Amino acid sequence: MLAYEQELEALRMLSERRVELISHRVQIVNRLQRLLSELLPGQAKPNLTALQAKAILSSRRPRDLAKKTRKRMALEQVEDLVVVDARIKAINKELKAMVLATGSLLMDLPGIGPIGAARILADVGDVNRFADRDRFASWTGTAPRDASSGEQVRHRLSRAGNRRSTTCCTWLPPARSVSTPRAAPTTDANVPPGRLTWKRCAA
Repeated sequence: MLAYEQELEALRMLSERRVELISHRVQIVNRLQRLLSELLPGQAKPNLTALQAKAILSSRRPRDLAKKTRKRMALEQVEDLVVVDARIKAINKELKAMVLATGSLLMDLPGIGPIGAARILADVGDVNRFADRDRFASWTGTAPRDASSGEQVRHRLSRAGNRRSTTCCTWLPPARSVSTPRAAPTTDANVPPGRLTWKRCAA
């Protein structure tokens, strides 16, 4: 049991480190996009990669000092981007191996990859600590709550529970609200133009 808890703690640390790396990558790309837009106005490239940035910069031969400095700073950002991309790739590989080592079947679920599975395992911990699935749904905040009004019966997602990681509920089928079918609008000769009356639909 202690070994399993240590595995989960390692998953938690790696998952949090990956979040930090992703945030750092976003900052690098934003700075790089700004420098490139100053060197080549109107040629911004969405979803910029290090290879694309290198290709853009290699085609630019600035002559004045300001533009040369801007290009050098952009090249430094490209180098940082290459490093952080390599670290993200390595940590993704490590997370996948650790998830497989736990014997978890989470990745068999549609839409759940190694990163999502690692985050779920790290956040949930030992699932046996929950008495039943209802307790688990309450902890994750995925148990629907009654939000009825009048004759209409409907439900909404609870805002309680563990909201730090929304991965736990992204793969769950959305809860369908049981509500009275809305009536379809129709015109009536007794109603002034521009106003609608409602009649109950066949459903």
